[in-house]
Amino acid sequence: MDTNLYTVKKHGGGFNITLSGSEHAVFKAHFEGNPILPGFIFLHICEKAAGHKIAEVVRAKFISFAKPDDILGLNITQKDEVFYAVFEHDGKKICTITYKIFKG
Repeated sequence: MDTNLYTVKKHGGGFNITLSGSEHAVFKAHFEGNPILPGFIFLHICEKAAGHKIAEVVRAKFISFAKPDDILGLNITQKDEVFYAVFEHDGKKICTITYKIFKG
């Protein structure tokens, strides 16, 4: 994965994710004239930010879009073996992902 697509910075109990500009190849390809972050990238961000290797996506809900140059908030909590990731932009929830990670 091209790490120039976003940067991750620890912030309090969560993370700030800064997306690259619309010149990035991912945004040029998804979608021309209306660039948005592809859904699978949210999973990759969870892995990178939390150091996880996702084994199973239990549920993913995409509520709104992430666009070039957006700064997203990410909080990940855990209950038993399940992780719950919440992405926000401008104080509004845009994506939630419930997942399990590989053990060991």
